[in-house]
Parts: sequence; structure tokens; C-alpha cells
Amino acid sequence: MAEDKQKDGEPKAEGGKKKVLPPLILIAVGAMLGGGGVVVGLPPKKIEVKVPEVVHKLVDVQHPDELAFTLNPRVENGKSYASLSFYFVYRVRDDHEPAAFEAIKTGWDRAKSNCLLLMRNRTLRELNSENGSRILAQELVEELDHTLFPGKRDDKVAQVTEILWSKWLLQ
Repeated sequence: MAEDKQKDGEPKAEGGKKKVLPPLILIAVGAMLGGGGVVVGLPPKKIEVKVPEVVHKLVDVQHPDELAFTLNPRVENGKSYASLSFYFVYRVRDDHEPAAFEAIKTGWDRAKSNCLLLMRNRTLRELNSENGSRILAQELVEELDHTLFPGKRDDKVAQVTEILWSKWLLQ
């Protein structure tokens, strides 16, 4: 008889046992569907690996070939003789070095001719003075830069920066 009594709100099953199984099943099914929905509904995680930017350095390169000139500078009286030779240094980005070398090979003869014309117009007095040799070196830098690496400053493959004198003989 005690089993026959029902409390309010507690349904009994046919065998007299409480219905506990259906809420557990509903909770389990709900958890599975919710978890599956999260897996399907959310976008996959993207892991971004930041690749460090390659930083190219500017390097100064001394061109291995020497420019050598023998000329007769202008003089007021008599004759004079000058034998001058130099190397040049150019600044280039490390990844553009092969392109710069190709540009030098392409413009080598024109650069040599332009340098000869530039030096031929000097007097012996200008070549003998210290300031004259510095001015000549600066003009040679500008001429080589313009001839070997044409273009605007930012668009150039490289830039001639320095003249290294290897021979300076005046008579």
C-alpha cells in the first residue's frame, strides 16, 4: 500500500519505479548535439605564424677591374704626361649584386670613354693641386654613377660612392 501512494509531482512507471531514465537520455543527447553543433558551426582555428621579414642590407662593393688612363693634360707651355688609374666602389642591396654587376659589364666601355673625356679637359695645374684631385674624383663618381646605373635615385640598381686611386703619375 505504501508503494501505491503517489506523491504529487513524482510520476510512476508501470512497474512502480520512478521515470529517471528519460531526463538522462535527453541531457546526453542534448550534450552530443550541442558539442557537434560547436564543432560544425564554429570556423576552424587558424594559427598564424609570423614569418620574419627579410631585411636586405646595403653593401659597399669594390669593383675588381681597374680603370687606367694615360693622357696628355693641357699645359700652358711644353708637353705633359699623366698616368692615372683607379678602382671604384658602389653601394648595392645584397640581393641586387648580380644585377649591378651585369649593368657594369653592359656600360663598361661607355663609362671608360666618358671618364677619359672628363680627365682630358683638366690642366696639369688642376691635377697637381689637392683640391683639383678631389674635385676630379667627385666628378668621376657622378659620371660613373650616371653611366653605369642610369635612372632616378630610388630606381637605380646601385650607386657609385667612391673612387680609390691606385696610380697618380704626372710629368
